[in-house]
Amino acid sequence: MKRIERFFSIAIFVAVVVVFVFPSQTIAAWGRGHFYIIGTGPAGPQTATLQALNTIKQMDIIVAPEQHIKLFAEYIGDKPVLFNPWKGFWDYKGKGYRELTDKEIVKFKVERIRLRNERVEQIKRLLGEGKNVGILDSGNPCLFGPSHWYIEEFDPADLVIIPGMGCDAAAMAALGKSTIPAYNARFVMQTAPKFLMDQAMKDTEILKDLGKYQPTMILYMALRNPKKLFAVLGETFPSDMPCAVVFWAGHPDRQRIIRGTVADMGEKLSKDKERFMGLLFIGRFLEGKPYAAAVNP
Repeated sequence: MKRIERFFSIAIFVAVVVVFVFPSQTIAAWGRGHFYIIGTGPAGPQTATLQALNTIKQMDIIVAPEQHIKLFAEYIGDKPVLFNPWKGFWDYKGKGYRELTDKEIVKFKVERIRLRNERVEQIKRLLGEGKNVGILDSGNPCLFGPSHWYIEEFDPADLVIIPGMGCDAAAMAALGKSTIPAYNARFVMQTAPKFLMDQAMKDTEILKDLGKYQPTMILYMALRNPKKLFAVLGETFPSDMPCAVVFWAGHPDRQRIIRGTVADMGEKLSKDKERFMGLLFIGRFLEGKPYAAAVNP
Protein backbone atom coordinates (compact mmCIF):
# COMPACT_ATOMS: atom_id res chain seq x y z
CA MET A 1 0.00 0.00 0.00
CA LYS A 2 2.81 2.40 0.87
CA ARG A 3 4.46 1.67 -2.48
CA ILE A 4 1.24 2.47 -4.32
CA GLU A 5 0.82 5.72 -2.38
CA ARG A 6 4.44 6.64 -3.10
CA PHE A 7 3.94 5.86 -6.80
CA PHE A 8 0.87 8.10 -7.04
CA SER A 9 2.64 10.90 -5.13
CA ILE A 10 5.55 10.78 -7.58
CA ALA A 11 3.16 10.67 -10.56
CA ILE A 12 1.27 13.72 -9.33
CA PHE A 13 4.53 15.60 -8.71
CA VAL A 14 5.79 14.79 -12.21
CA ALA A 15 2.47 15.88 -13.74
CA VAL A 16 2.64 19.21 -11.93
CA VAL A 17 6.22 19.81 -13.07
CA VAL A 18 5.33 18.98 -16.68
CA VAL A 19 2.33 21.33 -16.67
CA PHE A 20 4.27 24.30 -15.29
CA VAL A 21 7.66 23.76 -16.90
CA PHE A 22 6.49 22.48 -20.29
CA PRO A 23 3.04 24.07 -20.82
CA SER A 24 3.27 24.03 -24.60
CA GLN A 25 3.91 20.30 -24.87
CA THR A 26 1.39 19.47 -22.16
CA ILE A 27 -1.46 21.45 -23.70
CA ALA A 28 -0.74 20.02 -27.11
CA ALA A 29 -0.89 16.52 -25.64
CA TRP A 30 -4.30 17.28 -24.13
CA GLY A 31 -5.64 18.34 -27.50
CA ARG A 32 -5.99 22.14 -27.38
CA GLY A 33 -3.58 25.02 -27.41
CA HIS A 34 -3.69 28.48 -25.84
CA PHE A 35 -3.32 32.00 -27.15
CA TYR A 36 -0.53 33.69 -25.19
CA ILE A 37 -0.36 37.47 -24.96
CA ILE A 38 3.26 38.16 -24.06
CA GLY A 39 4.19 41.52 -22.57
CA THR A 40 7.72 42.08 -23.84
CA GLY A 41 8.59 45.35 -22.10
CA PRO A 42 9.44 48.60 -23.88
CA ALA A 43 12.85 47.91 -25.41
CA GLY A 44 13.53 44.30 -26.27
CA PRO A 45 14.92 41.38 -24.21
CA GLN A 46 16.77 43.62 -21.72
CA THR A 47 13.43 44.96 -20.38
CA ALA A 48 11.43 41.74 -20.80
CA THR A 49 10.86 39.35 -17.91
CA LEU A 50 12.32 35.86 -17.74
CA GLN A 51 8.76 34.55 -17.83
CA ALA A 52 8.16 36.36 -21.13
CA LEU A 53 11.39 35.10 -22.69
CA ASN A 54 10.76 31.51 -21.58
CA THR A 55 7.20 31.67 -22.88
CA ILE A 56 8.37 32.86 -26.31
CA LYS A 57 10.70 29.86 -26.48
CA GLN A 58 7.83 27.47 -25.70
CA MET A 59 5.44 28.75 -28.36
CA ASP A 60 4.66 26.78 -31.50
CA ILE A 61 3.76 29.82 -33.58
CA ILE A 62 4.47 33.53 -33.16
CA VAL A 63 2.41 36.60 -34.07
CA ALA A 64 4.60 39.71 -34.13
CA PRO A 65 5.65 42.82 -36.08
CA GLU A 66 9.00 42.91 -37.82
CA GLN A 67 10.70 44.91 -35.07
CA HIS A 68 9.83 42.28 -32.47
CA ILE A 69 10.95 39.47 -34.76
CA LYS A 70 14.39 41.12 -34.95
CA LEU A 71 14.60 42.02 -31.26
CA PHE A 72 13.60 38.57 -30.04
CA ALA A 73 15.15 36.48 -32.83
CA GLU A 74 17.23 34.50 -30.32
CA TYR A 75 14.08 33.37 -28.51
CA ILE A 76 11.81 32.95 -31.54
CA GLY A 77 14.34 30.77 -33.33
CA ASP A 78 12.90 29.05 -36.40
CA LYS A 79 9.28 29.22 -35.24
CA PRO A 80 6.85 30.27 -37.98
CA VAL A 81 5.54 33.85 -37.75
CA LEU A 82 1.86 33.88 -38.66
CA PHE A 83 1.40 37.59 -39.44
CA ASN A 84 2.16 41.15 -38.35
CA PRO A 85 -0.78 41.91 -36.01
CA TRP A 86 -0.56 45.69 -36.51
CA LYS A 87 -0.53 45.67 -40.31
CA GLY A 88 -3.88 47.22 -41.19
CA PHE A 89 -4.48 48.22 -37.58
CA TRP A 90 -3.02 51.74 -37.99
CA ASP A 91 -2.99 52.09 -41.78
CA TYR A 92 -5.18 51.75 -44.83
CA LYS A 93 -3.92 51.40 -48.42
CA GLY A 94 -0.53 52.84 -47.60
CA LYS A 95 -1.82 55.79 -45.58
CA GLY A 96 -1.74 56.31 -41.80
CA TYR A 97 -5.19 56.49 -40.22
CA ARG A 98 -4.74 60.18 -39.34
CA GLU A 99 -4.24 61.00 -43.04
CA LEU A 100 -7.49 59.41 -44.20
CA THR A 101 -10.48 61.31 -45.54
CA ASP A 102 -13.89 60.84 -43.92
CA LYS A 103 -14.89 58.37 -46.65
CA GLU A 104 -11.64 56.45 -46.28
CA ILE A 105 -12.08 56.23 -42.50
CA VAL A 106 -15.41 54.46 -42.99
CA LYS A 107 -13.79 51.93 -45.32
CA PHE A 108 -10.76 51.63 -43.03
CA LYS A 109 -12.94 50.66 -40.05
CA VAL A 110 -14.73 47.99 -42.08
CA GLU A 111 -11.45 46.58 -43.43
CA ARG A 112 -9.87 46.67 -39.99
CA ILE A 113 -12.61 44.49 -38.53
CA ARG A 114 -12.51 42.12 -41.52
CA LEU A 115 -8.77 41.65 -41.06
CA ARG A 116 -9.12 41.13 -37.32
CA ASN A 117 -11.86 38.51 -37.72
CA GLU A 118 -9.88 36.67 -40.39
CA ARG A 119 -6.80 36.55 -38.18
CA VAL A 120 -8.76 35.50 -35.11
CA GLU A 121 -10.18 32.54 -37.04
CA GLN A 122 -6.63 31.57 -38.11
CA ILE A 123 -5.50 31.52 -34.49
CA LYS A 124 -8.57 29.63 -33.29
CA ARG A 125 -7.99 26.92 -35.89
CA LEU A 126 -4.41 26.53 -34.68
CA LEU A 127 -5.53 26.31 -31.05
CA GLY A 128 -7.92 23.55 -32.07
CA GLU A 129 -4.97 21.68 -33.56
CA GLY A 130 -3.19 21.82 -30.20
CA LYS A 131 -0.80 24.63 -31.14
CA ASN A 132 0.22 27.39 -28.76
CA VAL A 133 0.24 30.80 -30.41
CA GLY A 134 2.02 33.76 -28.83
CA ILE A 135 1.51 37.41 -29.76
CA LEU A 136 4.35 39.75 -28.77
CA ASP A 137 2.97 42.98 -27.32
CA SER A 138 5.14 45.90 -26.23
CA GLY A 139 5.18 47.02 -22.62
CA ASN A 140 2.26 46.16 -20.37
CA PRO A 141 -0.32 44.34 -22.52
CA CYS A 142 -3.19 45.55 -20.34
CA LEU A 143 -2.30 49.27 -20.40
CA PHE A 144 -2.62 50.82 -23.84
CA GLY A 145 -1.97 47.35 -25.18
CA PRO A 146 -3.35 47.02 -28.73
CA SER A 147 -3.39 43.22 -28.42
CA HIS A 148 -6.83 43.55 -26.83
CA TRP A 149 -8.09 44.15 -30.37
CA TYR A 150 -7.60 40.38 -30.69
CA ILE A 151 -7.89 39.17 -27.08
CA GLU A 152 -11.52 40.17 -26.64
CA GLU A 153 -12.61 37.84 -29.47
CA PHE A 154 -11.46 34.72 -27.59
CA ASP A 155 -12.94 32.60 -24.85
CA PRO A 156 -11.06 33.56 -21.64
CA ALA A 157 -10.27 29.86 -21.15
CA ASP A 158 -8.12 30.01 -24.30
CA LEU A 159 -6.03 32.96 -23.10
CA VAL A 160 -2.86 33.32 -21.05
CA ILE A 161 -1.60 36.87 -20.45
CA ILE A 162 2.06 37.24 -19.51
CA PRO A 163 2.64 40.59 -17.74
CA GLY A 164 5.29 42.96 -18.98
CA MET A 165 7.04 46.08 -17.75
CA GLY A 166 5.43 49.19 -19.19
CA CYS A 167 7.25 52.23 -20.50
CA ASP A 168 5.88 54.09 -17.45
CA ALA A 169 8.12 52.01 -15.16
CA ALA A 170 11.16 52.63 -17.37
CA ALA A 171 10.38 56.35 -17.57
CA MET A 172 9.92 56.69 -13.81
CA ALA A 173 13.28 55.02 -13.27
CA ALA A 174 14.84 57.52 -15.67
CA LEU A 175 13.32 60.44 -13.75
CA GLY A 176 14.36 59.01 -10.39
CA LYS A 177 11.50 60.55 -8.41
CA SER A 178 8.70 59.16 -6.26
CA THR A 179 5.45 59.66 -8.18
CA ILE A 180 3.54 58.84 -5.00
CA PRO A 181 3.90 59.52 -2.09
CA ALA A 182 4.71 63.01 -3.38
CA TYR A 183 3.88 66.19 -1.46
CA ASN A 184 0.08 66.35 -1.17
CA ALA A 185 -0.76 64.38 -4.35
CA ARG A 186 -3.60 61.95 -3.69
CA PHE A 187 -3.28 59.77 -6.77
CA VAL A 188 -1.33 58.97 -9.92
CA MET A 189 -3.34 59.21 -13.13
CA GLN A 190 -2.40 57.46 -16.38
CA THR A 191 -4.34 58.34 -19.52
CA ALA A 192 -4.02 60.11 -22.88
CA PRO A 193 -5.28 63.60 -23.79
CA LYS A 194 -7.89 62.22 -26.19
CA PHE A 195 -9.36 60.04 -23.42
CA LEU A 196 -9.02 62.65 -20.68
CA MET A 197 -10.77 65.28 -22.81
CA ASP A 198 -11.50 64.42 -26.43
CA GLN A 199 -9.67 64.24 -29.76
CA ALA A 200 -9.92 68.02 -30.23
CA MET A 201 -9.16 68.76 -26.54
CA LYS A 202 -12.31 70.86 -26.19
CA ASP A 203 -14.05 68.99 -23.36
CA THR A 204 -11.90 70.46 -20.58
CA GLU A 205 -14.35 70.42 -17.68
CA ILE A 206 -12.55 67.47 -16.05
CA LEU A 207 -9.35 69.53 -15.82
CA LYS A 208 -11.04 71.91 -13.39
CA ASP A 209 -11.79 69.00 -11.08
CA LEU A 210 -8.27 67.61 -11.37
CA GLY A 211 -6.80 71.03 -10.67
CA LYS A 212 -8.22 70.93 -7.15
CA TYR A 213 -5.94 68.02 -6.24
CA GLN A 214 -2.78 68.56 -8.33
CA PRO A 215 -2.29 64.85 -9.03
CA THR A 216 0.73 63.20 -10.56
CA MET A 217 -0.24 62.81 -14.22
CA ILE A 218 1.26 60.45 -16.78
CA LEU A 219 0.02 61.12 -20.30
CA TYR A 220 0.48 58.80 -23.26
CA MET A 221 0.19 59.93 -26.90
CA ALA A 222 0.57 63.54 -25.79
CA LEU A 223 3.17 64.84 -28.26
CA ARG A 224 1.13 65.32 -31.42
CA ASN A 225 0.03 68.90 -30.71
CA PRO A 226 2.01 70.05 -27.65
CA LYS A 227 1.31 73.78 -27.98
CA LYS A 228 -2.43 73.24 -27.94
CA LEU A 229 -2.22 70.69 -25.12
CA PHE A 230 -0.25 72.98 -22.83
CA ALA A 231 -2.40 75.97 -23.70
CA VAL A 232 -5.38 73.95 -22.45
CA LEU A 233 -3.52 72.67 -19.36
CA GLY A 234 -2.36 76.21 -18.60
CA GLU A 235 -5.96 77.30 -18.10
CA THR A 236 -6.18 75.11 -15.00
CA PHE A 237 -2.73 74.20 -13.70
CA PRO A 238 -0.14 76.64 -12.28
CA SER A 239 2.33 77.97 -14.85
CA ASP A 240 5.26 76.78 -12.71
CA MET A 241 3.96 73.19 -12.46
CA PRO A 242 6.97 71.03 -13.47
CA CYS A 243 6.76 68.70 -16.46
CA ALA A 244 9.04 66.19 -18.15
CA VAL A 245 8.95 63.99 -21.22
CA VAL A 246 10.94 60.77 -21.31
CA PHE A 247 11.54 59.80 -24.92
CA TRP A 248 12.09 56.15 -25.85
CA ALA A 249 11.89 55.02 -22.23
CA GLY A 250 13.96 51.92 -21.54
CA HIS A 251 16.00 52.16 -24.76
CA PRO A 252 19.58 52.73 -23.54
CA ASP A 253 20.76 54.15 -26.86
CA ARG A 254 17.78 56.46 -27.49
CA GLN A 255 16.35 57.44 -24.12
CA ARG A 256 16.45 61.16 -23.31
CA ILE A 257 14.52 63.66 -21.18
CA ILE A 258 13.16 67.16 -21.77
CA ARG A 259 12.14 69.10 -18.66
CA GLY A 260 10.09 72.25 -18.30
CA THR A 261 6.91 73.71 -16.83
CA VAL A 262 3.32 74.06 -17.93
CA ALA A 263 4.28 77.56 -19.12
CA ASP A 264 7.12 76.60 -21.46
CA MET A 265 6.79 72.87 -22.19
CA GLY A 266 4.52 73.32 -25.20
CA GLU A 267 7.11 75.49 -26.92
CA LYS A 268 9.97 73.15 -26.07
CA LEU A 269 8.17 70.07 -27.37
CA SER A 270 7.03 71.80 -30.54
CA LYS A 271 10.69 72.15 -31.53
CA ASP A 272 11.35 68.43 -31.08
CA LYS A 273 10.90 66.07 -34.05
CA GLU A 274 9.56 63.13 -32.02
CA ARG A 275 5.74 63.01 -32.00
CA PHE A 276 4.96 59.59 -30.59
CA MET A 277 7.64 57.79 -28.58
CA GLY A 278 7.54 59.92 -25.46
CA LEU A 279 5.73 59.78 -22.12
CA LEU A 280 4.64 63.07 -20.53
CA PHE A 281 4.80 63.54 -16.74
CA ILE A 282 3.20 66.49 -14.96
CA GLY A 283 3.36 67.10 -11.22
CA ARG A 284 5.19 68.53 -8.24
CA PHE A 285 6.86 65.17 -7.72
CA LEU A 286 9.45 66.25 -10.29
CA GLU A 287 11.04 68.78 -7.94
CA GLY A 288 12.74 68.61 -4.54
CA LYS A 289 12.21 65.61 -2.26
CA PRO A 290 8.60 64.55 -2.92
CA TYR A 291 8.66 61.40 -0.77
CA ALA A 292 10.11 63.11 2.28
CA ALA A 293 7.66 65.98 1.95
CA ALA A 294 4.74 63.54 1.90
CA VAL A 295 5.74 61.31 4.83
CA ASN A 296 7.57 63.63 7.22
CA PRO A 297 5.44 65.49 9.81
